[in-house]
Amino acid sequence: MKPRQLLIAVKSFAGPSKAGREVKVARGSLLCLEDGRGASPDGTFWVRVMDTEKVVLLPPRVAVELTGACSGLLEAVTNGDERLALFKKEQLMQRLSVLREGDQVRVQITSASGKKVRGIIRYRGPIDKSKHNTSIIFGVELVGSAAGKGFTDGTFKGHKFFSCRENCGVFVPVNRIEPDDLPEGSPPAPPRGSARECTRIQLTTGDPLSTPELEIGDRVFFKMDDITPTGTVVYCDYLPKKQETGVFVGIHLDKPVGSWDGLFRNRVLCHIPSPEYGILLPISKVHKEQADRIPETLPSNSSSPTSDEFEDCPSPSSIKYPPKLEECSPKEPLSLAPSRELGDHKTKDLGVLKKKKNGEKEEEEDEEEEDKEEEEDKQYNHHLLEINSVVEVNDPPIYGVIRWIGEPPDEDEAIAGLELEEPLPSGCTDGQYRGTRYFHCQPNKALFVKLRHCRPDSRFGSLQNLENPVLRCNPLDFRGYTSSRVEEDTPPPPLGDQGMEHLSGWKKGIQGHCNSCYLDATLFCMFTFTSVLDSMLLRPADKNDGPSYTETRDLLRTEIVNPLRKNGYVCATKIMALRKVLETAGHSSGFTHEEKDPEEFLTLLFRVLKMEPLFQIRSAGQDPHGCIFYQIFIEDHLTRAVPTVQELLEGSLVTGDLKFTEAPSCLILQMPRNGKNFKAFRTIQPSLELDLTDLLEDSPRECCICQGLAVTECLDCYRDHSFGARHIKQFCKLCSQQVHKHRARRSHQPRPLHLPEELSRLGSLPDFIPRQTMQLFGVLCIETSHYVAFTRHGPDVHQWLFFDSMADREGGLNGFNIPQVTPCSEVADYLAMPPEALQGLDPKSLPIYARRLLCDAYMCFYHSPSLGLYK
Repeated sequence: MKPRQLLIAVKSFAGPSKAGREVKVARGSLLCLEDGRGASPDGTFWVRVMDTEKVVLLPPRVAVELTGACSGLLEAVTNGDERLALFKKEQLMQRLSVLREGDQVRVQITSASGKKVRGIIRYRGPIDKSKHNTSIIFGVELVGSAAGKGFTDGTFKGHKFFSCRENCGVFVPVNRIEPDDLPEGSPPAPPRGSARECTRIQLTTGDPLSTPELEIGDRVFFKMDDITPTGTVVYCDYLPKKQETGVFVGIHLDKPVGSWDGLFRNRVLCHIPSPEYGILLPISKVHKEQADRIPETLPSNSSSPTSDEFEDCPSPSSIKYPPKLEECSPKEPLSLAPSRELGDHKTKDLGVLKKKKNGEKEEEEDEEEEDKEEEEDKQYNHHLLEINSVVEVNDPPIYGVIRWIGEPPDEDEAIAGLELEEPLPSGCTDGQYRGTRYFHCQPNKALFVKLRHCRPDSRFGSLQNLENPVLRCNPLDFRGYTSSRVEEDTPPPPLGDQGMEHLSGWKKGIQGHCNSCYLDATLFCMFTFTSVLDSMLLRPADKNDGPSYTETRDLLRTEIVNPLRKNGYVCATKIMALRKVLETAGHSSGFTHEEKDPEEFLTLLFRVLKMEPLFQIRSAGQDPHGCIFYQIFIEDHLTRAVPTVQELLEGSLVTGDLKFTEAPSCLILQMPRNGKNFKAFRTIQPSLELDLTDLLEDSPRECCICQGLAVTECLDCYRDHSFGARHIKQFCKLCSQQVHKHRARRSHQPRPLHLPEELSRLGSLPDFIPRQTMQLFGVLCIETSHYVAFTRHGPDVHQWLFFDSMADREGGLNGFNIPQVTPCSEVADYLAMPPEALQGLDPKSLPIYARRLLCDAYMCFYHSPSLGLYK
């Protein structure tokens, strides 16, 4: 079979499908060239979007072909933005592509953890045994302090890919792994010299810094990413009052790829007609053109995209200009200096050592220059730098990425830990500061400086995102997307087609922003078409409630729920306001910008609003325990490949010997998953109706054989595979005696049921025993790290809507997400399908919405409309 030809979309685009309708394709999407479809005269051709299985006409110059190992690695990454960002990091991709079994790596255990831990690759390849699957997944054994924090022993979906101890292995795609260039136990960076030592560093033999080989007018070239620019030397000397940094070369470039105007500290060093035609580099980076040494250049017809082609999808990894400075920073960084030495320099900038000779006083012009530097530093205070910001320090600049921000002991202001582009020969570490490790990087590449001395990397120009997405989320910046406040209490929209028309379309639902999808989708499920949870919006404040309660309740009611129901849309600024209130009131950091789980949000929301638990659950002989949601867990017994939520809930409660104390009006069930990405079942069928009758501790129950009033139940019979279907087994007195006469069941231990007192006083049994059922009204789903929601908008089984708070985007890095609500009646056919029939279907063959609902279910929301009237 001919291998698939894959491409990646480097820009978002829209094109016609085979059916003639326009299809939007997000950047980072994987595209598969359709067999037998040739290119049209205008250069377009047909491709299949692998995420949606839609065939669309691809315009020219919006996609790049994937080759070699890069194709399989990126195919396993499910998030388009992460896939594209990784694709652009060519050097990193080359390093990742050669990782093999036995290599030491650092791995991110879950997509939300952020932290990477140590591990060893034990498997590399596909984990789905489909013959069409070519995606490469890494099986990693966790070692050191991370051992035991994984999710597997090397087994995935019943297949053994490698062997390790239980919960010491993980399966991850390439975006959650990186080479471990500095395993624990590596020797530390050499200690820094005394503050009195000369800061001049000799980098190479012969000390080219003191004996420059270049002269004004020489033709030179240097390496810049994958090109080799050329130019003419117009300056070659020490920088004014910066002789310790060595000789620098000013180059008048032949092509506009530079970023220097010929000035240094407002002093003209040479004439450059335009900054795009100038660049200032250390002499060690520059090479003289010779007859036998011709600079290498890329062919003009190269198919690789240039940085300009990524203008609408910038990434900090797409550095347009070459790295600078291998030598020590002109202001030597303060890293592992003893605290005693630091005491002598408290008034100096962190990371700055001044060279003094024989106690000479600094001259007035030096003091003036220091004052000037202070002023220059202050002008960058307005920039909102954060973790992963690309910055520069000192002048000439040293470039790096912020990996840590905080206040170490004995420091009274924020310090930034930078991972430099290139190592410095002294003054830097591997991520340690004063003996404490704050992050990991290669030796001599960690530089710790005061945060106020960092400034955005000037090489990126307008491509770098300088705005803090949390502070930027305000009504002024979002004025084109704002939603109005609605004071009056608003019921859910009418059920049926009228409600569908009210909510469907683009810019409907809740707008997503800055990792808010977990919260957007949860709120959409909880409030859009049901009022079962409206009690948290209406409870009056009492003397025990603080200001945070009223603020949170009113914000949720008037700015989110009421506008969503009345107008069908809520702006991201309203959600950000709620996130800020929850973060402050709940004393829980990260809710304004980090990726959280829905259960974290629900727990904090119920705590801040002082809500009663949604239900009480009791273990045998124990006091009841109030719960907001119930996480289903499974035991080792076999079950069918496509279980229903009814079967999973029954099995989980029987295993834990648990019962509901009474029927709840709302029940939120979390599906059995090993983390966000490794599911216990490939497919789960959410039950449209959930029967709790046999799961209540004091409810009358039918005998499972004769349908009379049951008086005993037997957990051993539930686990007996020979007894029949796996359901709760309860019996009347006569049936229990008959069932347990079987020699295989004589050891069973049936126990009496707790019956309502009124039943025990009746002289005869009731003719009909009522069932306590609940209806499915919402399903929260997750694919990789992105949450979406399915909600039922009417009594008919086919009335379903799909909600994505980040379905599309307008603008580039500083643009806005556009939410969308889409009718998806086709999912009802699969919800009502017998599990046996569903088990025979390949999930990849299902329609996109049905596949997401059945394969990515994370939480199921059930309510009892009758109980909701008075509970």
